[in-house]
Amino acid sequence: METFDPDLDTTGRPLRAAGLLLMGAALAYYAYGTAAGLPPARALVALWVFLIVAFFVGLLWWMPARLRYVLTGEALEIQHFLGTRRILLENLREVHEVPFALGRRSGSAALPGYYVGRFQSNLGRVTAYTGRAAGEGLLLTLHTGEQVLLAPKRAGLMRTRLQSATREGVEEA
Repeated sequence: METFDPDLDTTGRPLRAAGLLLMGAALAYYAYGTAAGLPPARALVALWVFLIVAFFVGLLWWMPARLRYVLTGEALEIQHFLGTRRILLENLREVHEVPFALGRRSGSAALPGYYVGRFQSNLGRVTAYTGRAAGEGLLLTLHTGEQVLLAPKRAGLMRTRLQSATREGVEEA
């Protein structure tokens, strides 16, 4: 079993920093407001702002951290926020290193550092499990015709491992 980490987009860092500042400001306003005798409704608004921003900042940290590619003896397991997708190596037809740019999404989750789901791209319609919206990645073509896009940090090594694993499966059959 070998694990490959995704190549994550760093654009979420300023958003997380801004979110942390806003959370701090909202919490300080709430604490000051309740101590200074502001109407409870105004102080409560600051508390709600804190909770909502905390939720989204948490997503920006947690969702990208859940994305992993695990290559086992018989399958590629893609671990993501909502679970795990398992692609049997015998169902893999082709693996190519490609430049990609994700476009319009349909039924997808897209946050800085986390792009999972169906997307239109420069490669056509793909199911993406990447940590960035554009860059270098691996395009897996399955026997069903589905195209799966991954963007691991060590794309060349992962491509070599996948190709050798699929060749071994063909030779055994």
